Amino acid sequence: MKLLRVLAPGRINLLGEHLDYNHGIVLPAAIDRYFEFEIQARQDPSFLIEALDFNEKWEFYWDELKDSETKGWKNYIKGVLLLMGLDSHLAQGVHIRFGSNIPIGAGLSSSAALCCGLAFGLNEFYALAKTRMELALIAQQTEHQYAGVKCGLMDQVASLFGKAGHLLAFDCISHEIAPFQLPLDGAQLFLIDSKVKHNLAESAYNQRRANLEEAWSLAQSLFPTLKNWRTLTTENALLLFEKLDTETQKQLQYVLEEIKRVAQVQALAQQLATQNTSTASLELLQQLGALLIQTHIGLRDLYEVSCLELDYLQEMLCAQNGVYGARMMGGGFGGCVLVLAHATFNLEEALPALFEAYAQQFGAVAAFYPVRISAGVQVLAS
Repeated sequence: MKLLRVLAPGRINLLGEHLDYNHGIVLPAAIDRYFEFEIQARQDPSFLIEALDFNEKWEFYWDELKDSETKGWKNYIKGVLLLMGLDSHLAQGVHIRFGSNIPIGAGLSSSAALCCGLAFGLNEFYALAKTRMELALIAQQTEHQYAGVKCGLMDQVASLFGKAGHLLAFDCISHEIAPFQLPLDGAQLFLIDSKVKHNLAESAYNQRRANLEEAWSLAQSLFPTLKNWRTLTTENALLLFEKLDTETQKQLQYVLEEIKRVAQVQALAQQLATQNTSTASLELLQQLGALLIQTHIGLRDLYEVSCLELDYLQEMLCAQNGVYGARMMGGGFGGCVLVLAHATFNLEEALPALFEAYAQQFGAVAAFYPVRISAGVQVLAS
């Protein structure tokens, strides 16, 4: 009986946080933490879904799916199945099993990996011939319509288009994807999971998105030829800021500054591409580290999506010898800190004292995850 196995990675984002819905270019990469799916045909037309990490099963017939009441992981499964355009004569019954080693709530886009992996697997299983970008848009709409999170497209693109050893420069307006390398052989990236997730994360995310959408509508009325936030001049920004409330001013300031930081990394990458070197220079690492720190400060003080736990970890990490920079990553209010350090930085020696102090301060047990930049969603050989 036909069996399909699919691997769908989570992602990191070097820079460009919250730019995916603010006309920006973002710099994500797929990582070596995954959802793994097994999809197998059934002899009857029913669907059996097994969420191995939750030890839960869900069985239904296709004509029951649309009106079924769902929550949690079932919302994502339902959304992908319905948005893929399957209908009763096409939807041969299947048994889908999935599990993951992506920490949930850590800001590594586990929900995007779930949706992208399932959409990719169904596309392969039913030979639907959808492109990876079409699958990314389906996964995004699942988040919008079935999870209530008005996310951008970065997470889905990173999971589906990731390339081993490469960051992706993803233009969130044109949807152009340009893989590129930074010579980081002399450095390492790792994540510190705060193991906290504050409840206002989703509502605050949606509110900030709404604020910036209103600001954009106002900007368009003031400057009819303005194409996007990237083309806003300093002079016009000052005129616009006069008409915005203080909260939205700060949020837009972060967006405009982050756009410039991403452009700096792109310029560095172009410069280094001509030098034909795989080893990072000290100057490059210091520059990247400084940009990470600037982004964290912006997310903390301007976009206001950090929290005390993340700020504590970020500050303590940046004080460690061998750490070039660190920042909170993801939507905010918990999750992970992304750290750039020297290749010889010994996590197992350096982190226990930090984790002990963190536990005493906040009553939470942090964890660390070394990460490797990996390939995107793929079929596994049986």
